[in-house]
Amino acid sequence: MLTKDLVRYRVHKQRIHPQFVDPNSPELLAFAASLLALFAGASGQTRTSLQGQVNDVIAVFPDNVTIARGLEKLLFDRTEFDEDASGDHLAFRKKVFIASGPKLAGELPEHPEAYRREIAAALGATPEALEAQLYQDLPAHHPVLSFKPLSPAGLLHRYNCAQVQGLLIRCAKLDLEFPESEPARLRQLLKSLRFHQLLARISRTAEGTTLVQVDGPLSLFVQTQKYGFNLANFFPALLHQPDWTLRAEVQVRKSETHQLELDNSCGIRSHYRPFLAYVPEALQLLQQGVAAKLPEWTLQSVTDFLALEGEQYCFPDFLLKHQSGAQVPLELFHGWHTGPLKARLTQLENCPEPPLLLGIARTLLKDVELKGLLEASDYFQSYGFLFRDTPSVERLRPVLECWLGLQTSEELPLFRL
Repeated sequence: MLTKDLVRYRVHKQRIHPQFVDPNSPELLAFAASLLALFAGASGQTRTSLQGQVNDVIAVFPDNVTIARGLEKLLFDRTEFDEDASGDHLAFRKKVFIASGPKLAGELPEHPEAYRREIAAALGATPEALEAQLYQDLPAHHPVLSFKPLSPAGLLHRYNCAQVQGLLIRCAKLDLEFPESEPARLRQLLKSLRFHQLLARISRTAEGTTLVQVDGPLSLFVQTQKYGFNLANFFPALLHQPDWTLRAEVQVRKSETHQLELDNSCGIRSHYRPFLAYVPEALQLLQQGVAAKLPEWTLQSVTDFLALEGEQYCFPDFLLKHQSGAQVPLELFHGWHTGPLKARLTQLENCPEPPLLLGIARTLLKDVELKGLLEASDYFQSYGFLFRDTPSVERLRPVLECWLGLQTSEELPLFRL
């Protein structure tokens, strides 16, 4: 991800235009290759040593220094450093300083090298080993463990993608349109939304265009930084769609909001693989808990939309299937989902049958208005539950029993996707 000072854009008539690089430029490809060669051969070098070599390459780059520093930032993000330096470095430094005290109190050595040799000899080490160990726990001295390689063209495409991501971190609203998206591709996109814990309002026009509205981080009051990174990390998944349009309200400076508009003709390539049905570890634990404590139920990923009132759709997190054939979706609302949760409660209060269960993060109760809505909601009292970090089987069990009891007692048709 690029920091704010490395995002390149221009503003014209309230529109913000990211400044992309040409991924086919021979000069940029050669420069990218030079940087990649440094990082590929940096194993065992310290961060300071690698940074010095990078600075030397950037110093002779004839074009925009901001581009060079942006590429550098992306490459450092792909580099793993050994931050777990063994040993008590504070104690070792104290030992070195104590040994240095008497020598500094007397006549100073004529040459610094002679002084270092004396201190090292007093501690039974070489000057090189002493210097390496003295500050090994500080970031500048962390050695390189590994680097994730990529091609020069891949780096330039990643840079262009990062330009958009750097703007989306600071957006207040994001609207997406998919005129003719294949259902399977669109489902993959919505799974990616869910994976990044982004809630969206989904609707369809009479012409068949799918509209997806996502709240931006600047529209929230809590956890805006984490949400902003989640939204930015979602963008590469969008690039797998064959036909899309993006519109966002971006605030790069206080009190200045600009419109960002992009579509599938922008030429940016995604570095993501097509999104698969990956389930985070915390929710894998929920699946295991359901299997162990609720053997009559199974928990699996949802594969389709759920139609709600008013031509609206949602894409739940999970589907719970009972051995009787009954099945009900589960939708989770995390700490930054205040607006979507309020809208969902309004929709569900008017439903003649309960179409889904609700799991709601306790941090949402900090919103006084929302807390009041939940306390007054008959739907939530029957078919909703609270969780802290991840849902638990103990919280899920009562709402499942309530929902299943309603199906049986009133002989309502079993809900099916």
